[in-house]
Amino acid sequence: MVQIPGGSFVMGGGEEADEQPAHRVFVSAFSIDRDEVTEAEYAQCVAKKKCAPHQFVETGNLPVTNVSFEEAQTFCRSLGKRLPTEAEWERAARGDDGRIFPWGNQPDCMQANFGNFEGEGRCPQNPGRPVAVGSFAGASPFGVRDLAGNVWEWVADRYQKDYYAISPAKDPSGPARGALRSVRSGACCSMFGLPRAQNRLAFPPEYRDIDLGFRCAASKN
Repeated sequence: MVQIPGGSFVMGGGEEADEQPAHRVFVSAFSIDRDEVTEAEYAQCVAKKKCAPHQFVETGNLPVTNVSFEEAQTFCRSLGKRLPTEAEWERAARGDDGRIFPWGNQPDCMQANFGNFEGEGRCPQNPGRPVAVGSFAGASPFGVRDLAGNVWEWVADRYQKDYYAISPAKDPSGPARGALRSVRSGACCSMFGLPRAQNRLAFPPEYRDIDLGFRCAASKN
């Protein structure tokens, strides 16, 4: 895991309505997985009967996908961890300088796995499918990898489109109610959009997809 120091940063302020308004948030120190949880790691949880049976592509370093919110949460809890909050996830991606992408402010097909859908899109040279974690160079200022592209990632918060307008200034954890759960990152397999660190998306907690995975976090004791 990567240790993220406590600090404030400007959250949101992106292109979409649910990324507004930009607002300063203080996030307490925490740690977050350097990489997305892999199929091999999830297979170990299944073998220990702590996670539900799962259909794997391979039990290697591909990010595990086709997992629901509850399955992701169960995996993290089995290791004494939890899912990161949206604020923690975005701080890990943007650092202290409010960058748009983990590597800086300009899109770069060499830095992350994004921008290819069936051979079309901004980055047709990229594989158009999830790849082994850490395959691309675009780590965040803290050294966290694949926070842009590869797979969308479940986070702990419930989703509310206008939550940023009422978000607390310290350690926000999302609204108390809501049918949808937030996901972050942007994924490999879309010709549209960019994997900006402000990106927000939401799905029902039972939703699964071939480009939806997760990573875990932990509070600092």
